[in-house]
Amino acid sequence: MKKREQDNLIQQYKVQPVGRGYIDCIVSMENVFQFIGDLSKINVNIHGLTWWCHCKDQDLAIPAGSGTSFVALPFPWEYTDSACPCGMGGPVSVYYEGWFSEICAPMIEFEDNEQVTAYLKESNDSGIRRCFVPGLWLDVPDDWKNELEGVK
Repeated sequence: MKKREQDNLIQQYKVQPVGRGYIDCIVSMENVFQFIGDLSKINVNIHGLTWWCHCKDQDLAIPAGSGTSFVALPFPWEYTDSACPCGMGGPVSVYYEGWFSEICAPMIEFEDNEQVTAYLKESNDSGIRRCFVPGLWLDVPDDWKNELEGVK
């Protein structure tokens, strides 16, 4: 039952898990606080967070008909305050224009959802890059696999 509720929230808040599990569940900053609040209501804890760049640069868009769901960025890429995309590459977005590119930084660990919310509010207030979106690591059994339509 809890898994079904969690999957419903993932679809409601346009969250995109990377792969078939529930780590790196990429969620927009617009939806993240409501998503975390609703996860708390069904007792799903978040134990980690990674950052992703939401890339929309048309110069690096996937060619039409390529059939790929993953974008690899040219290497070497250079990180600057204005560089975007600013990560290693990643999945095409299921819900939004563009794709996500994983930022080369260690996962940040948390004890509970309140810590995640406080960290995200502080990050947002301190002026993180506009393209950065969090990937949340949900604390669920390892054998839970997402079977969400269109999410790979």
